[in-house]
Amino acid sequence: MNQLSTLGMALLALIALTTVVTPSSANGHQSFEMAHKALAAILSEASAKDVMRAYQRQTNTISIDGDDLDQPHHLTVSTAAGGSLQGTIEINGNTQIPLTSASTTVDLSPYLTNSRTKVVITGRYSPIHGSVAVGFEGPVTTVQQQTGGTGVVNYELNLVID
Repeated sequence: MNQLSTLGMALLALIALTTVVTPSSANGHQSFEMAHKALAAILSEASAKDVMRAYQRQTNTISIDGDDLDQPHHLTVSTAAGGSLQGTIEINGNTQIPLTSASTTVDLSPYLTNSRTKVVITGRYSPIHGSVAVGFEGPVTTVQQQTGGTGVVNYELNLVID
């Protein structure tokens, strides 16, 4: 989380630079050069992996009828045929379910709260050029999303109870 804060600070610094350093500056080149060095120092703290992780997260929000909480709400995470997946499903920041096979299905019903349930799926899959499908199926809702080509899955599902 600290690394993402560093990335945010770097982006804010870049915005500030474009605002402060203008062509009308008497010594614009030197001002930009000094600011550029400061920005480079901030960015050096954030690795390329951190930057990619921040941009590769897929997020989806689904509304669930509160009257349906006692019915199954299945989350399925699976790789393409012949693939493998290693990672975790984290529910509400504390429950972790390991992803150790090509397909994992979890009934989220016991974890649904009266307001919002946050499910984060992270892991690595192979082959890298393969894909991972994330599916959610409830009494009246079916959602399917797929990611591929990076070898990394980083998905957030927010379930909001109406």
